Amino acid sequence: MSALLWESPTYSRNCQLSALTDSVAFRWYINVVDTCYLFISTSSTSKPASTGFQALSNTRMQQTADTKKDHEATVQGSYYNVAEHLSRDGGDGSHLQQEDDKSALQLYHSLQQILLELGLPETRDRTTPRALTTSELVICVLSSPDKYLPVLLEGGRLCSGHMLLCLSSTWLSKIPSPEHPGLFSFRVHKAITFEEGGHTYLDSFQPPCRVSYFLSSLDSYSTQAQDKEGPCLDSKLEADLDCPACGSPQLSRITENMLLTRQLLSQKGVGIPQTLAFSFHPLPTSRPPHPSITVVSVQLKEQLQELMPGAINTFLQHPELQSCHEVIVQPSGGGWYSCDNETTLVKSDREGVLSATLALLPRIQEGESILISASYESVQPQKPLKLEQSVTYQAPGVLRKLALHIRATVCRAADDQPQLSQVVCWVDKAEAPASARPTVLQTLEVTLQEWGFTQDDLTAIQQIIKQWAEAAMQAVMDNQSQLSDQDKGGAGAQTDLIGVEFALIQQDGKLRPLLLRLTAHHRGVYSTAFSLLMLPRLAHTVEPLLQTMCQRAHSFFIAGKTILVIGGGESKKMSVWHTAKKQNIRVILVNPESDHPANHLVWKFLHYNFTDHSQDEAHARNIARIICESNLNINGCLTFVCNFSVLTSLVCQELRLPSNGVEVINIAKKKSHTQQHLGRVAHSLQHFPDVSLYTVPSLQVISPAELQEVIEKVDFPAVMKLEYGEGGLGVKIVENLQQCEEFYDGIQHEELITRGISPEVMLMEYVGGEKHVVDLIIFSGKLLAAFVSDYGPSGSSYFLNLSHIMPSKLCPEKVNQLVTAAYQSCIYCGLKNGVFNVDLKMTETGPKLLEINPRTGGIYLPAWIKAVYGFDLILVSFLIACDIRPHAWTPEPRGHIAGLSTPLTQYLQALENPSFTATLKHLEINGIIHSSMIRDDSSKPDFEVVSLNISSFSPSKEEVFKRLLIVSKILGLDSNEYPFKYFLDPLM
Repeated sequence: MSALLWESPTYSRNCQLSALTDSVAFRWYINVVDTCYLFISTSSTSKPASTGFQALSNTRMQQTADTKKDHEATVQGSYYNVAEHLSRDGGDGSHLQQEDDKSALQLYHSLQQILLELGLPETRDRTTPRALTTSELVICVLSSPDKYLPVLLEGGRLCSGHMLLCLSSTWLSKIPSPEHPGLFSFRVHKAITFEEGGHTYLDSFQPPCRVSYFLSSLDSYSTQAQDKEGPCLDSKLEADLDCPACGSPQLSRITENMLLTRQLLSQKGVGIPQTLAFSFHPLPTSRPPHPSITVVSVQLKEQLQELMPGAINTFLQHPELQSCHEVIVQPSGGGWYSCDNETTLVKSDREGVLSATLALLPRIQEGESILISASYESVQPQKPLKLEQSVTYQAPGVLRKLALHIRATVCRAADDQPQLSQVVCWVDKAEAPASARPTVLQTLEVTLQEWGFTQDDLTAIQQIIKQWAEAAMQAVMDNQSQLSDQDKGGAGAQTDLIGVEFALIQQDGKLRPLLLRLTAHHRGVYSTAFSLLMLPRLAHTVEPLLQTMCQRAHSFFIAGKTILVIGGGESKKMSVWHTAKKQNIRVILVNPESDHPANHLVWKFLHYNFTDHSQDEAHARNIARIICESNLNINGCLTFVCNFSVLTSLVCQELRLPSNGVEVINIAKKKSHTQQHLGRVAHSLQHFPDVSLYTVPSLQVISPAELQEVIEKVDFPAVMKLEYGEGGLGVKIVENLQQCEEFYDGIQHEELITRGISPEVMLMEYVGGEKHVVDLIIFSGKLLAAFVSDYGPSGSSYFLNLSHIMPSKLCPEKVNQLVTAAYQSCIYCGLKNGVFNVDLKMTETGPKLLEINPRTGGIYLPAWIKAVYGFDLILVSFLIACDIRPHAWTPEPRGHIAGLSTPLTQYLQALENPSFTATLKHLEINGIIHSSMIRDDSSKPDFEVVSLNISSFSPSKEEVFKRLLIVSKILGLDSNEYPFKYFLDPLM
């Protein structure tokens, strides 16, 4: 046994550490000795330990007995009794398989070694079992600790306490799903929990917690070739799960089928090596021909053997192969991983190529292929690497041939868009086999710069790699959408992560990438070593995948929930109903108009006229009565229309559903009330600015007779607007009493305006500065995420918002000021749960609050946030309405989106052009712009309003502005009165 101990790599490393005088290292070494003894003494298959080692261990354990008792009474150190804890099963006997406890213990020790080397705290053993509800996020990773450590660490920061690592499948149980007959739920009995600051805990769960997203990579994806020789492919573990899963054995086989992926990619303009494929008994699916791929397809292997010599001779004489000297022979399909089974041969050795191809023929099965691919010489450094020279010694030059390997990692973003998250490369000797382990990983940028290539070369290659890698993921997603649940390996299985490997060659003086293969997620495509060496890039690297994990878990939580929505709104709200249908939410829509277009998209439609808001309390009782009489079990209630927010809070009160409360909504909804309430808030805490600093002097105007008294308390210029207005309607700058009186008289008779809660008017002191909008998510009083956007100059004295951009161009300091002001304003008004929309101005004295909209931002903002951040604001609104905590943060923006809103008079004038509608549609189909109607009203009020909004998204802000200016002229929306360049320039 002592021999076994001395052979342990962990023990050897710790012997070296024990020589150090550092007390922490020494205690760590002693703990490992204790652990080794505990493991040896509890293993039923081990031989008796030697007397010397046993005596040493017993002495050490006796010396620390009292210390250990005290330690275990609170939070245990990671090594005490860990062998006993790790070997305990879930307690119900329903495990999928019984693995050797030794494997889990070794993985646990590996994790401690990793944490030590990263300078992170050791794992602690929590004595008290944790309990998580079925609606709490549980991201379960079944893997060795090193493979997904970047995801686990960053997930611990963003989803602290909800990122679980299982080191053995025996830590899980699989039971019939309570909601989905025929499917199964995973339950976690114990796991390593990752939390903020790199803290980890060995936890047990009582009751076992339900998995809401599953990622597996614990040697369960054996290749088919390995299946025949030993390890068995275990596809039952992830079969028929009710929760979302990142891939499956079936999907991994499809992703790594080289012939299939090359056929899919060739149709998307991706550069691939010239390929000859011998396909045995292929599946009936036909693929369009492509000049880079030649497929010889037969039903019998004997036929393939007869056709091989002639086909190989023809292929080796192909013009595209004239510039290459070697070819690669490899199997494709099923579970073959080509890197481990490929043979590189000189192109002129035709007999050798034929022999290697024939050697694979007996091993392939139905639906599989043998590929012969052109292999080109890798690009070489443009200048020799600089070596230090000595006066007395001349170092020999090194002119060894090198091979540059590139791997991109692409994930399916939360909005189902492919997103490149990492590009790494490594340099090896040209003769090194493809299956060799990568050398030290590095960035492509640094490598090509060292090799003497220009910035233009680098930029061009980076753009192509991004384009092709994301095209590869799109091809995988498109193909996967056509598969049945059985073919995918389960209803929740979906490819969320792939690796894309490239070669970089040089032809005719130009760099040319070639896409070689795709690799499935379980092969550690996130390059853990590189990610942890480049910690500043960690968030950017793994954040898209984490966002996808949370988004899919959110969808899992909300599916099947019944939610009452008060008011359908106008056509600009249609995305709400599409989102609900996509997420399988049973929406009950209560609307005053019976012909609303959403009545065919929702689960149930209730026609009830609640337009008279003076009777909101009676309306709320009536709506609640209808719901109760229908025996409908409602999980949540909300509205997406500002003027219905008070009624919605009353309905929630009647049905006893989660809500911020009627009084709180009244404070936030009535604009002068909001300002006065926040102005009276006083607190002694200095962690944030005093909330009263954000307020603007405001007073309600109850009657014309009060105007004189009110204006004496508010300086001119001032702003008059409706107390309960929405969408910027009825807001005007005034400079004297006469203008106030004219506005007051006019607003009382304007039907478009007075259809809100009431026609009450307020007077607010005008504040200068730029306008900004903050959309923020708050749950249980905690700010989860915020999205800041900028407005351009106002279009008239009615404050028309004609230009808008996201994300904000402000510096981080100013953005933080705006977010803090919006958050504090909501919290001190009592808004502690929901998605809110806050208008502010950034002035010389800091942020000033204009108004709070106690509902999800309207018009185009949810769509913009989805485009820029990949974040679904509407889904989060539904979650919070059901009192489910969303796991949200503000991700890195993927680009810029800007929009122009057209004044109604200008829009009506542009419509006179017969080609306007067709041109607008053509621009949208080609992805140049997106359009939405802000106002559906055909009647024109006595003052100017905005109608059509056109927007454009691009990674380049300059490209966005260029498109908008050109399109506005093409459509005839630009004018001398409203020159769009004037409104866009300040946003640059």
